[in-house]
Amino acid sequence: MTAVEFKGISKKFGNFYANEDITFAVKKNTVHCILGENGAGKTTLMKILFGIYRQDSGIVKIFDEEVNFSSPHDAIEKKIGMVHQHFMLIEDFTVLENIILGYEKSNGIKLDFKNTEIILNDLIAKYNLGLDLNKKVSEVSISGQQKTEILKLLYRKSEILIFDEPTAVLSPVEVKEFFKITDTFKADGKTIILITHKLNEVKEISDMVSVLRRGKLVYETDNDRKQLDIEKLSNAIVGEELSGSSVHLNKTDNENYERIVYLSLKNIHLKKKNVSVLNGLDLELIKGEILGICGVEGNGQNEIVDVISGLEKNYRGEYVSVSDRISLVPDDRLKKGMIREYSIGENVFLKKAKGRFITNKVLTGISEKIIEKYDVRVSDVDSSLGSLSGGNQQKAIFAREIELDNDILVFSHPTRGVDINATLFIHSKIVEQRNIGKAVLLISSDLDELISLSDRLSVLYNGSIVRTFGSGELKSFTEDKLLPEIDAKSNLSLYEEIGKLMIGMAE
Repeated sequence: MTAVEFKGISKKFGNFYANEDITFAVKKNTVHCILGENGAGKTTLMKILFGIYRQDSGIVKIFDEEVNFSSPHDAIEKKIGMVHQHFMLIEDFTVLENIILGYEKSNGIKLDFKNTEIILNDLIAKYNLGLDLNKKVSEVSISGQQKTEILKLLYRKSEILIFDEPTAVLSPVEVKEFFKITDTFKADGKTIILITHKLNEVKEISDMVSVLRRGKLVYETDNDRKQLDIEKLSNAIVGEELSGSSVHLNKTDNENYERIVYLSLKNIHLKKKNVSVLNGLDLELIKGEILGICGVEGNGQNEIVDVISGLEKNYRGEYVSVSDRISLVPDDRLKKGMIREYSIGENVFLKKAKGRFITNKVLTGISEKIIEKYDVRVSDVDSSLGSLSGGNQQKAIFAREIELDNDILVFSHPTRGVDINATLFIHSKIVEQRNIGKAVLLISSDLDELISLSDRLSVLYNGSIVRTFGSGELKSFTEDKLLPEIDAKSNLSLYEEIGKLMIGMAE
């Protein structure tokens, strides 16, 4: 049975086709993956299905019934739910308040919290979500926030579940938990539509795959997931042959530089709301070196960035830096990395202004340089940064920080929500900065990315570094893999060791 059918869907923004004559179907009780580069039209198509946008032409059918949604409320009434790439939650509200907002149950003139809590706790237990309904969203981990969004869909009895890059913010352990949840959804007869860039995930959970490129459907498959040809998928996504499954990073040898410590943190302690989040943390950023940091979300990654960037002052310990020229690509581009109403040029200029006056012509020129040099896909050179796809927003923010030409570069999840080609490009630029003598801190939940790029890799647990792997250990494991989702892991022992360290099971 067909759950969703798109027939000839087209959507334009100005003269730009976000979707052009797209036709395919999603079968009931399947996991249907939608792939494509940043700006390929994936999210736009799902926003049409969810009633945020209306198509310019074409037909959408839900269980063989033609629908014309004018708002998300219409889609929700048809039991369609969507978890957006950037969560739609109010941080000062509790988990419970966020879930029932707009769909409150009443008992006379009062809200019926008692029965609502019973319903929600039953759902939490059934799907093993592990949520505290009374916690504020601001106090919940990223994984917990995603589970809050999932619980919201379940509370609204959604049967068609749309996830936009759901694993982009999750650690490897949390990804496995998410897959277990989707398995339970399938067992309950639900239909899952999953937007992702991670080809290894497609091979693991997909029943059907559709690939979009520049707004058009270019590839479909409903083969057994074990028979999926990952190379064909990747070529369909980028529209060209990739040169093998990895690209040589051309790393220079650290011995080209005198060992200069650009920045050091020694015995750093930090408390937030009387809870210790950094516990005697030590790290050094070295000239011409990439230091990778891995760990389960919430073990101090954000606090390290806040201390280094100067956002957090209330710590104990020693912070020494030979330079105050620090670039930062933050973990949350919307909240921390940009003003979404401003253009690329305006967002770049904000960090370079230093009291200078600026003209629209100069701002347009800045935008054009970034767009061309970093392949940022836009409908118009003066488009607001908030109007771009998530991956193109990320490329613009990444470009801004590189172009500042600072001595110390901090990248927190730099390829989160970014497609294959853009990931390759960002990786090459990170290594390029390392090779010209910059000190680089790379924080990521992607172990393959960290192992491929890092000269040293430190494992973070409970606010302190529990072990650091040297360049020799990392080089013996991998030789510059840049597309780990295509490569099989050649040696699981290092992953297993790191995994145990990340959850506090070190021997």
